[in-house]
Amino acid sequence: MVRHDDRAVSDSPGTCVVGLVVFHGVEELDLAAPYGVFSALRRLQIEARDVDLPETQVLTVTRTPGIVHGANGLRILPDYDFTMCLPLDVLIVPGSGEIGEPTVPEMEEGGLWEFVYERAPLARYVAAIGTGTFVLAKAGVLAGKRVTTHGKYRSRLGRFEGVTVSDEPLVEDGVVGTAASGAWGVRLALGAITRLWGDSVARRVGRELDLDVAPALRSP
Repeated sequence: MVRHDDRAVSDSPGTCVVGLVVFHGVEELDLAAPYGVFSALRRLQIEARDVDLPETQVLTVTRTPGIVHGANGLRILPDYDFTMCLPLDVLIVPGSGEIGEPTVPEMEEGGLWEFVYERAPLARYVAAIGTGTFVLAKAGVLAGKRVTTHGKYRSRLGRFEGVTVSDEPLVEDGVVGTAASGAWGVRLALGAITRLWGDSVARRVGRELDLDVAPALRSP
C-alpha cells in the first residue's frame, strides 16, 4: 500500500520535474490543462530568473517509445518511456476518452499502474484527472484518501477499498489531488503549485495565465 505524508510548503524552490503519463486513448484535455500550467511556471522562471521559483521541467512518459494517439486524434510524441523516465517530483495521470467505460485497455494492461505504484511514493505530489483516478486507485495511492473522478464513474470508483469518493469537482487530500475532468485540470495544477511552493507562486502563475487563481487555492 502506498502512503504519503502531508508535506509542507518548500522553503527552497529548487528544481521540479513534472511527469504526465500518456497512453493510447488518453483524453487530450486531461493532459493539456496541467501541462500548460506547469509550462507557464517554467516560462515564468526562465523569464524572471527568480530564485523564488523552481526550475521546472515538464515531460511526458509512456510505456514504449513511439507516437501515442489521443482519444480525439491528437498525436503525441512522449519524451520518455517507463524504463528511462527521470525521477519525478510531480506525477500526473490523465484519464481516458473511452465511451461508456472509465479506462482503456492500456490503462489496465500496459504496465501503467505498475509504473505509478513504483513512482508515486517517491513523488512530492501525485494527481489524477478524470478517470486517471482509477489508475491511482489500482496502484494503492488512494487508500484512505478522499478523491473525485468524472461524475459518470464515481460509483465505480467507490468500489475500491478505503477510497472515499466526493461529488466535488476538485479535491486535495494531503499531497494527492484529483479533478473530475480536464475542465478542472488548470485549477488542479494550480492547487499542486500552492501545496508545493505557496499561494504567492500560484498567484504569479495565475497572472501569467491571465487567470484569477483564488478559487483554486487549497480545495476544502
